[in-house]
Amino acid sequence: MDKFTKALFTAFIAAATLTITSMLMVGCKSTTEPDENQAYDSEATADITASSLGNESGGAGVSFADVSTLMDKGSLSGIISKGGVPNSIDATYDSTTGLHTITVDRSINSGAFSFDDTIVYKYTFFDASGQFVKNFQKGTTDKIVISVSKVRSLEKGERLDADDAATGNWTITAITSGTPILNGNYNRTGSVTFNSPNNKSRHFAYTLNLNFTNDTIVKSSDGKHTYLQGTATSDFTGTTDKYEFKRHTDITFDGQGMADLVITRTDGNGNSETHEIDVKVGKWIRKIR
Repeated sequence: MDKFTKALFTAFIAAATLTITSMLMVGCKSTTEPDENQAYDSEATADITASSLGNESGGAGVSFADVSTLMDKGSLSGIISKGGVPNSIDATYDSTTGLHTITVDRSINSGAFSFDDTIVYKYTFFDASGQFVKNFQKGTTDKIVISVSKVRSLEKGERLDADDAATGNWTITAITSGTPILNGNYNRTGSVTFNSPNNKSRHFAYTLNLNFTNDTIVKSSDGKHTYLQGTATSDFTGTTDKYEFKRHTDITFDGQGMADLVITRTDGNGNSETHEIDVKVGKWIRKIR
């Protein structure tokens, strides 16, 4: 090998080594949540949980309001929500299984949020004996089994912009008692960009799994809104471009449109903080402690 060829070979090896080293440095990003970000990440969890539960933000509260409509009217033909007018409703019924399927395209604009949803509901009515019936009958229908899948194509809020998809499964029992009980789960995945002071312009992907246990469905005094009273839990995972973080949340609904979230850092330093949210709007209000 002559000197010129040897020099080229040496330069090639050096360049290749530098490239590989750079690739390794990029690929070996820290996956540990920085201490200085942990409080902000918990606040971000509160924001997304509030949005995922809210009525006006297009969260699970919309479905709970629709469940309330089912119990009041026996159908979703008059789908509720302030400013929310369905663009279309397609409905089918399977007489063999008792399963109703309804697809709704809905747009809602309010002071805090605007969103577009495509929602698919599947539900079955049962009487007290456990037999399915086609139509809801007050005083006879005692249980509704319902599932929902939805794609929220755009949400613009005061604190965040999100694109996500959600699924939920609930069983509503004790309807004839006048105090319906809800059990089930609601799962959401997507991506979000924050507008809040502490999390401004932060973007990450997330998954949120909510579980509801023996919650009472409560109508507001004016009859216009539907809230939960009772408890739920959630598990949240956020993935930024540099690290992943996890949070467990214990949720207490007050039956009047507010809820407290005790958010525990299941990784990081393990601290817990309590946040208050407005479930009606789908907004994080403040950190209590």
